[in-house]
Parts: sequence; C-alpha cells; structure tokens
Amino acid sequence: MEVSTTRRRRIRPEYVIVSLLLLIPLGTATYCFLPRYATFSALGEILPVQELGVNGSVRFCYVREGVVRNLYERWDVRRTFPDAVFASADASALDELEWSEEIGEELRDETILHALAVVEEADEEPWAEEEKTSRLEELIERAGEYYGDSLGLMLAIGLFEESRNEDFSDGGRYVIAGTGTMEADHTVGSVGAIRDKLLTAERYGADYFFVPGDLDRFYYEGPSNEEEALRSAEELELRLEVVPVDTLEEAIDFLKRLNG
Repeated sequence: MEVSTTRRRRIRPEYVIVSLLLLIPLGTATYCFLPRYATFSALGEILPVQELGVNGSVRFCYVREGVVRNLYERWDVRRTFPDAVFASADASALDELEWSEEIGEELRDETILHALAVVEEADEEPWAEEEKTSRLEELIERAGEYYGDSLGLMLAIGLFEESRNEDFSDGGRYVIAGTGTMEADHTVGSVGAIRDKLLTAERYGADYFFVPGDLDRFYYEGPSNEEEALRSAEELELRLEVVPVDTLEEAIDFLKRLNG
C-alpha cells in the first residue's frame, strides 16, 4: 500500500478577493462597451440669424440628432442632454447618419441659395453677380456646422430685414423663431422634428414660431407640419403662438401686422 505524498495546494482567500475585485470593473467595462446601437434626438436651441452673418432679428431653430454605439455613449449623451430620446438601431445607423448629413449639407446650401434669390426678387434693384456669389459663399461657410434645409425660411426673413433695415422683433420685444425650407417659388417647404423644435422654441422663450403651412401639399405619411405643430402646441399647452405660413410673403405680412 502506498501513501500519496502529494498535498492539495490551498488557494489563499486574499487571491480570490483580488481576482473578484479585478473582474468587476472588467465585466462592467465589457458590458458598457458591447455594441448596442441606438439613434437619439434631443432639444437644441434657437439662434439669431446674426450667427449666420445676417443683420436680422429673427431666429432659426435646430435640434440634435445622432447615433450611439454602446451603453457608455448613451449614458454620456443623456448626461449632456437629459431630454434625449433613444430608439434601438443596428450598425447601419452610422452609415445612414453619414448619408443623411451629406444630403443635409446639399439641401442646406440649396435653401440658402433660394433665400438669397427670393429676397433679391423682392428688391427694386437686382444685386451685382459678384455680390451674390460672395454672400452665398459667406452664408454657406457660416452655416457649416448645421446640416439640413430647415433654416431657409428664417434666413430669408433675416435677409429681408437686412435689405430693408427692418427689425421685426421691435427692438427685442418679440422673440420670433421658426422652421421650414425656402423654395425657389417662395413657398415654405416641410421639415422634420416639428415637436422637438416647438419644445426647443418654448424653452428659449419664443413668442411666435413659424412652421410650413403645408396642410394641402404634404405628400408624406403622417400629419403635415402644420397639423403636427398646432396639435402639439395644444397638447403640450405651449405659451408660444404657432404661425403656419405658405410663402415668404405670408410670413412678412404677418410680421408687418405684428409691428403695426
């Protein structure tokens, strides 16, 4: 009969504790950085058209949109923008966002061109070609950090104020903001994120908020901008007044009446 001389090695408790303590942050980090894609939207700001180099008193509105890749990025976005709303997505959301930004830049440049053109048409004397080209380049450069064409209407109003030496805010008495594209035929085109833009404008004290008067020409699924804006303002009990306008001229007429 043989007696084993091998002794079972005893694991020291402190080693177990240290190993567990190391595994906790490793596991947490792995959990937080695992791919979990989501899109998000959050309220933005209303900014004076002076930000674009235009001597006007009105303001354009933007909201924030983006994609997060994991829980850590989601937490970081929510920490910065507590009102952010997330929707589950997959990895293709990043490509879609990049494509949307590229298209948005083209649409932005187009609506800036239209805003300049319609205001020039309202002037008694045509602008010099060199002046128009220079101004277009300046506006596009100043608007470089924004994408999308929803600033078109308010840019056109600001340019109108500038060309006529007007101040539709009556020296700051009114906070006038809005959204909508500016089309070559002077109509105000439909845009997205109406509800978030209304909430943004309300947060920053807007008295009047222009939206596209597109009830009879909205060709997409769901409610038109006009319907959504009026319904949202009522449901949310907003203080601001929603002003649907079909054309730039309608917006200018409203502002002139507002100022007596």
